[in-house]
Amino acid sequence: MSRICFLIPDGVGIRNYLYSDVIKNLSNQGHEIIIWHSLASEVIRLAADLNGYHPLEKNFKVFKEDLIVQILRESSTYARLKHNAKLTDNPTIMLNWHEKKGPFRRKALVSLSEFLGGRISGYEGIESTEKIYFSRIKRTEAYKQYWSDLKEINPEVLYCTHQRYPGAAFAMEAAKSLGIRTVTGIFSWDNLPKARLLLRSDYYTVWSPYMKSELMFYYPEIKENQIFVTGTPQFDFYAKEDSIQSRDDFAKAFGLDPNKKWVCFSGSDAKTSPNDTRYLEDVAEALKDEEDVQLLFRQVPVETAQRYESVLSRYPEIKHLPPIWNKGKHWNQFYPFPEDISHLVNLSYHCATVINIGSTMALDFSWFNSPGLYLNYDHEPNQEWTVRDVYKFQHFRSMDDLNAVVWANSKQEIKSKVKEILNHPDKVAKDRNEWLRIITGDPTRESASSRISSLLEELSQTSEKVF
Repeated sequence: MSRICFLIPDGVGIRNYLYSDVIKNLSNQGHEIIIWHSLASEVIRLAADLNGYHPLEKNFKVFKEDLIVQILRESSTYARLKHNAKLTDNPTIMLNWHEKKGPFRRKALVSLSEFLGGRISGYEGIESTEKIYFSRIKRTEAYKQYWSDLKEINPEVLYCTHQRYPGAAFAMEAAKSLGIRTVTGIFSWDNLPKARLLLRSDYYTVWSPYMKSELMFYYPEIKENQIFVTGTPQFDFYAKEDSIQSRDDFAKAFGLDPNKKWVCFSGSDAKTSPNDTRYLEDVAEALKDEEDVQLLFRQVPVETAQRYESVLSRYPEIKHLPPIWNKGKHWNQFYPFPEDISHLVNLSYHCATVINIGSTMALDFSWFNSPGLYLNYDHEPNQEWTVRDVYKFQHFRSMDDLNAVVWANSKQEIKSKVKEILNHPDKVAKDRNEWLRIITGDPTRESASSRISSLLEELSQTSEKVF
């Protein structure tokens, strides 16, 4: 029996790892599982109830980040963004840099990092800066604490569920110094161009061959035999037939009309779509006289629906279905309840389409062969935020020339585009399943949970690294 430790540094790993079959598979194979986290204890209990297995736990202490480490990290991040923008001939990559807002200390840090990062020369300069960054990490109290924690945990493998959390880099460096094999999962399909791989591990799990090629493209120092295509557990839930409720049962549970066609507007976060309330209003106005259509609204889980309240009050026919999440004051207190998984799966299954500004939800709906509708227009000429930038983001180049979604290029087109989807779903967005395959890998293969657990089992039995 081997020990496998999951570092879940923040809430994004809860659904994909605590609620999926990854840990259950490993425990069924006889491995001892340790969850290293600073999450609410309720989350672990919920996962244990769901999977019938209660793993061991270890508190992941959160430290205030060393200032020099922070400057080195942010400077190299800025340099990588510049490098990636030039490499891809895509200036929108620079929009992922921090806004100079907030307290003076933060604005000063952003400005200094931008100044220093702008003077890092070439990819060799980026690598040299990051070597200093990883070296400096080893002089911090956080590194020493994590080294001590890992010495006590003594796992064969450490799997980090999210590559963007800064504190995870300290833990991964401590693990490597102890000879523990390290693996990290690339969390989202848009992460790699954004220069947010803040740690280095022995191995990486990615969604698809497309993402594997991206990882080697943006980080050529990472070798092919370090990268494993596993898929992502977030789509495993869609393949489970017992997750699907009957239309009548789902309608009854959430006060919907089962005889109407359901159209879902999924909200984006305020940074991605600051005018989201106006887009929801446009959709509501376009569909208000369509008596056979019911408009549903689900906001992005990490935000409340407060900014949409005026629209919801003016259009009471909109059925608000908030995500079933726990909301807290701090990042580690935001997490989905297991019920939200079924809720999202059934929305994707029963709704005819999803409408939004460039959301991943188009992929969720494609899983059940439903077309997504992307809104592709601005409300004011020459406005500071523009939807044109959103659809130029690097991850949308994965569409290439595919007819992957339906586009509404003005608010006047919304009604006709929705009706086209409702009446002729097979004649629109004909390449949506091909786009899903490119992003998520082959959905006909075994589940991502099985592939990840098999990989971790294999690595736990291996005495030497393969590179």
